[in-house]
Amino acid sequence: MFKNFFKALIKANAKEKSKGFSLLEIMVTITIMTMIMGAVGVGVMGYLDKSKIKQAKIDIGTISNALDLYKTEFGRYPDSDDGLSRLVEEKILKEKKVPLDPWGNEYVYIYPGSNNEDTFDLYSFGPDGKEGGNDDITNWEEE
Repeated sequence: MFKNFFKALIKANAKEKSKGFSLLEIMVTITIMTMIMGAVGVGVMGYLDKSKIKQAKIDIGTISNALDLYKTEFGRYPDSDDGLSRLVEEKILKEKKVPLDPWGNEYVYIYPGSNNEDTFDLYSFGPDGKEGGNDDITNWEEE
């Protein structure tokens, strides 16, 4: 009687074991999922960096147009000391404050410009947030 009971218990345990995943199978699955998420994450981060650079170029174009409109209305560009805030004060820019670049830094405005002697220099320090280097985004052509 006990012999049959133990045989039935062993068969039941064997069936239950075959229904689940082993620890090794779970670990392999988690490893593969982690690798896929890492690859996707790298791709997404690269895309976000490119979109921020494009946004900074668009912002510089928009601010440059606003500065040209300011010059048309007032006969000159705002002084470097007044900076871009003059565009907001005179309601030439629709924003309530001067926009920041996509990395949260202020755009740099210099009038008269050293790279654009007849107009102004307008630029962002880019992703690294530091002046100089290849990642600065400017309103003049780099040589």
